[in-house]
Amino acid sequence: MKAIIIYALLLLALIDVGSSLTLTSGQRIAPRKSQTTSVAENLPKEDVEITSLSSQSCIPQSFFDLPSVEKWGEENGLKQHHLKTIYRVVMNSSSTFMSNEKDSTANNIFLEDKLRALDFPKKHIPSLLSKFTYTCTIHHIEKSQGGAKFVIQLQNGKLVESVLIEHTRPNGVKRYTVCVSSQIGCAKKCSFCATGTMGLVGQLSSGEILEQIHLLNQYVQKEYSTHGKEGSIRNVVFMGMGEPLDTYDAVHESLRGITHQCLFGLKAKQVTLSTVGASAQKIRALADEAPQVCLALSLHSAIQSSREELIPSAISSPIDDIGDALDYHALKSGRGSMLEYLLIDGVNDSDEEVDALAEFCLKRKGSIYVNLIPYNPTLAGDDFGYRTPSDERISVFHEKLKEAGVKALVRWSTTNGRDANGACGQLALSSSLEE
Repeated sequence: MKAIIIYALLLLALIDVGSSLTLTSGQRIAPRKSQTTSVAENLPKEDVEITSLSSQSCIPQSFFDLPSVEKWGEENGLKQHHLKTIYRVVMNSSSTFMSNEKDSTANNIFLEDKLRALDFPKKHIPSLLSKFTYTCTIHHIEKSQGGAKFVIQLQNGKLVESVLIEHTRPNGVKRYTVCVSSQIGCAKKCSFCATGTMGLVGQLSSGEILEQIHLLNQYVQKEYSTHGKEGSIRNVVFMGMGEPLDTYDAVHESLRGITHQCLFGLKAKQVTLSTVGASAQKIRALADEAPQVCLALSLHSAIQSSREELIPSAISSPIDDIGDALDYHALKSGRGSMLEYLLIDGVNDSDEEVDALAEFCLKRKGSIYVNLIPYNPTLAGDDFGYRTPSDERISVFHEKLKEAGVKALVRWSTTNGRDANGACGQLALSSSLEE
């Protein structure tokens, strides 16, 4: 009898785990089995309270906070098709985004009408719209050659930056890449990066990351359809403000939303996560949990001492450990990795640096592709006297890599956006915007 009772309890536990409401239909990346970091992890003390506001019942949460929406749905006895209805309405909403109280009310009326038309349970609509909303707005847009930089205001009043990059194919069709931020500021203090001068102000939730994409997607659909141009967002890169691996749980959950067919519907290979190698362990976790997401490592030097000068946090991630993590990622994903290498005149563009980079690449078990990025001037880099190498020196560095058998390309396009301080390494909010 005791054995039967134990078996029954185990069976009930399994049923309970399996009955958890998750929007699995159309899912390309599964939720994490365990959450290892919290939204407030590593935050300055004064900002922990601000960030935790979104978890209070009286403060509306983002429609794009998938775990919270799914938890609410489970608590209210909803089914997966109800979650699909919510996201069909939320994703296709073309109304304004919480710019003022009047627009907020208009949003709710719009969403309520759409939900009712799709036979969503009417008794749950007031609860849904009181608990969830669009939490981000476009505060400011700076257009530039090849795209635009967006300053996004969060629900707590803080600001982050996102970038829209425009590509025109030979047939004239336009495609867009969205560069998203995962943190407000950054703790890594890379010597060449403007964002590092801000320090770490706060972490973004998965919903806030996804809302950046939604806002820019809405902008593309409105702005370019008005001008008779076709266009769509085809790629998302985590190359904005912050180190994605320092807020891994939120980033992973946003990867689920980006690739989910009921939301943005991108394939995992259309998403790139860029890291300065903040954690070899989390590179391995990404390989286990989202192997088809492209990995880009901001190496900037294959000589450990040089790398530590450029990236102070590299002292805790030795070059050999990062190399082993890349090998593991290649094994699990079946594909190689991309290295980002910022070329700075007289700092990391010597023949010794080329040789070390080539050796590092050729030792890897998976294929490696190197993006050579000419340094974009920043106030942070100015303090160190950094300059962009001459075109001739960049070409020599490039040729030496190719001669060694390393695939590499000079990304001249990364200079696009300099006029709006939206080019690679230049994202940092001005004090005038924070006031």
